[in-house]
Amino acid sequence: MNECIATLQEQPRHCKLAVEHEIFPEEVRQLLYGKSKNTYRLLFTIRDTTVYVLYLRHSTQAPLTVNDLEELEGEA
Repeated sequence: MNECIATLQEQPRHCKLAVEHEIFPEEVRQLLYGKSKNTYRLLFTIRDTTVYVLYLRHSTQAPLTVNDLEELEGEA
């Protein structure tokens, strides 16, 4: 997984926008990694030259909703 995340150093903007990007106040992209049933989506944003990982979700999980975000913020 660390190798996968390290690829974001070079060209993070090559990753597609996440399905959920519209519910975030900033652009959110996703990086897929893994194979078949073990595929994960790494949701991240880019600020200046820094990549911030926001969430790691299994590919079978439904996209995040505004309610999910509010619940997650309440846990933090």
